[in-house]
Amino acid sequence: MGRAWSDTIQGFKQSIKPTDSGVEQRPIKDNLVAAPPARTGSGGCEGSPGTAGCRVVVAPLAASNPPLREEHRQEVRQVQLEAWDVSERLVQLQRCLHSLQEPGAPRGQGGDTLGAILALMAAVLTECDLHCHSQALRAMARRLEGAAVGREGVKDLLLLLRSITQHPPTVAPSARLHPQDCAEIYRLGIKENGIFTIQPDPRRPAVDAECDMETAGGGWTMFQRRRDGSVDFNRTWQEYREGFGSPQGEHWLGNAELHALTNTGQHLLHIQLEDWHKQKRQATYNTFRVAAEAQKYRLTAREYSGDAGNALSYSKRYNHDGRAFSTNDRDHDRYTSGNCAQYYGAGWWFDACLAANPNGRYYRGRYSGLTNGIYWGTWYILTDSRSGERYSFKSVEMKTRPRNF
Repeated sequence: MGRAWSDTIQGFKQSIKPTDSGVEQRPIKDNLVAAPPARTGSGGCEGSPGTAGCRVVVAPLAASNPPLREEHRQEVRQVQLEAWDVSERLVQLQRCLHSLQEPGAPRGQGGDTLGAILALMAAVLTECDLHCHSQALRAMARRLEGAAVGREGVKDLLLLLRSITQHPPTVAPSARLHPQDCAEIYRLGIKENGIFTIQPDPRRPAVDAECDMETAGGGWTMFQRRRDGSVDFNRTWQEYREGFGSPQGEHWLGNAELHALTNTGQHLLHIQLEDWHKQKRQATYNTFRVAAEAQKYRLTAREYSGDAGNALSYSKRYNHDGRAFSTNDRDHDRYTSGNCAQYYGAGWWFDACLAANPNGRYYRGRYSGLTNGIYWGTWYILTDSRSGERYSFKSVEMKTRPRNF
């Protein structure tokens, strides 16, 4: 199917070449990506909804325009072609998609119809030579074309299609080409768990993130996960800023993305821990924010609820709320005798030093020595008084969403 989509897209792109005369009535996929169709109606999608004969027409030119001299006609025609920009094409796409989605409309051959619509979307976006000057949009177009050849790309294309059909595409494309977070994806009607492309900061590239669409109503953007010890969380300041690991497994989304996700509005923090006996507990903070890098990504985590205990505000010396982020190469903690991040082998909002450390070293159950495992100091007796062994958790997930979701 991937090769077929790629061939379809290429064919669509080749068909986006204006001709010297009006375009004859053809199926949707032709009219949307060709020269302006004959201006014979008031706008809309002619033909039977959901059929291949659906044709796009636009409003006629004003009849009061004075006749043009021959030497000016070519110049005016060029201006008209340039005005037929990506936004107009998206308007027509929106109309035809609505007709295809009307109740009772024929669905065609299922996957073939879906593939054609997705490929069409990519073709419309990739043909932006006339009036498209956004470097970000061109980059998005290239990514869409590449995504169409793989199964995972279907989610991104479907998401963009839903966004276009639910929001008027008549305005110029904004800097953000993807949903800001998983809550926005949920509002678009996608309510199954999965990995989606989001763009928390329109000034930064988009990133892939795991979306939890089930826990406590869904809409959660996961920014940390530990489950098998496959990723080392003893990383540098830059690595924690940009993120590391993979959303398919263990990962840290990135402090820059965390700041962008929580910088405006009010947000929740949800932390879920699981022990080696399949027992799960959670901690939710009704106020969650990560400051900018200039403020050392300072943490705000307040208004606790849950059954794991409030380890982020444990005591005066072990209070992670309000603390700056520290890594092995950037010491911002309140421990005057050393660097907590170096001592405990993780990047975190250390105090002097910790009552919680979900980014600690991954131990498979009990361990001895320094308390540097995955740690949540308000759940369990963490040290065996007879053996001196300590307890680490099997898995932990940290996620956020807007409070008004």
